[in-house]
Amino acid sequence: MKVKFIKSASKQEDWIVDEKTEICFIGRSNCGKSSLINALAKQTVARSSSTPGRTQLVNFFDCVGFRLVDLPGYGFAMVSKKVKDYLQVIIQEYLLYRKNLFAVFQVCDANVITDDDARMSNFLQQRFINHFVILNKTDKHPMSTYQNNLARTARFLGIKIDNIIMVSAKKKTNIDLIEKKIKKTLAQIQK
Repeated sequence: MKVKFIKSASKQEDWIVDEKTEICFIGRSNCGKSSLINALAKQTVARSSSTPGRTQLVNFFDCVGFRLVDLPGYGFAMVSKKVKDYLQVIIQEYLLYRKNLFAVFQVCDANVITDDDARMSNFLQQRFINHFVILNKTDKHPMSTYQNNLARTARFLGIKIDNIIMVSAKKKTNIDLIEKKIKKTLAQIQK
């Protein structure tokens, strides 16, 4: 997938103003969103860090036929309470007011799915028809471990199993499934 960084924005007035369809990635801090975007792009376009809470802006990436948006992480982050509250405002403004947004891919660490993930999933399920969960970091255990827990994970997150994609950004496992889901969603939107 061709992915090119466009800009970062800290405030709503700095968002890109046009009619282009957007798909966003959101996830708990340190779930591997940036690594996932880099795996999709097949090159480094998003800065990744082992320190939770590094993404502190809305990052816009141009893709063929749509724009990919990387939101700051929710939940645990190694930042001050003031910064954490500020990041929550950025996330809420984007999810509540962005008219270009047509699909949300929630990235979760497949090894540590938290109540924060469940709360966010519940919010996204109520707000968006096109809400998908990407279980990242499936390279820590055999894939069968994650597959055996898939129904329980789906129940915990309140999402259909068909809307879950298990991947490893690190090993590039099933990255093509995300691309296929994005293309299928875009095709439905453009009908």
